[in-house]
Amino acid sequence: MEELIGLDVISISAPQDRSEFTMRVIDENRKIKNIRFANDDGTQIKVDFSHVSLNIIYDHEGNIASLGELEAVNRIENGFEIVGDFGIVWLECKECTPAM
Repeated sequence: MEELIGLDVISISAPQDRSEFTMRVIDENRKIKNIRFANDDGTQIKVDFSHVSLNIIYDHEGNIASLGELEAVNRIENGFEIVGDFGIVWLECKECTPAM
């Protein structure tokens, strides 16, 4: 997971059934990496947001539009905290891929 911190987030998604929460980031070589949060038994996850601000940010230097930088993914009680230019997301779930 550490190698994904600092990369630009190009998508955030969670299906209506809340079976998972996914983010796609893009590295300096323009390779897309997926980050997935879910429960190992397929049960619904809980998603909570704070200070969400979804805006397209254009980086002239890298010539890429994104939702901003992924600043941190922290393990917290019952799940994960995701911090980025887009805001803070708390997820109650058991697994993260790639693993932390």
